[in-house]
Amino acid sequence: MTQHEMRRIAMQAIYLANQGKITDAEEVCQKALTALELKDFPDYSTELVNGVLANKEALDEQLSKYLKKGWRLNRINEIDLAILEVALYEMQNSKVIDPVAALNEALNLCDEFSSKESKKFINGLLANFIKKD
Repeated sequence: MTQHEMRRIAMQAIYLANQGKITDAEEVCQKALTALELKDFPDYSTELVNGVLANKEALDEQLSKYLKKGWRLNRINEIDLAILEVALYEMQNSKVIDPVAALNEALNLCDEFSSKESKKFINGLLANFIKKD
């Protein structure tokens, strides 16, 4: 299984967690395992789900800082929020992928699950977290 596929599984699990307001990583992984009809839940997907859920409040706070005035995260559709949370977690914590590649992976997930407008929005928002030398 590729890193992209494992990232996609993690994003879908976070989407399920956000819908059901589930905070227990094990429960989220189990629900995703069933919903996605998987035999196993990949280790890297588990790592991402654990990381996002353990840091959700901080991730959402960071993302909120870059929203336009009057916007709140609850106005963002749930699939885009899941993409943002997984990408930001990876950008800040992954030893597997560098931040620019994590942003590109988020945009690839947009191509699969979201819209062109959302892709522009996600790119603009996540670009704030790329360190400029």
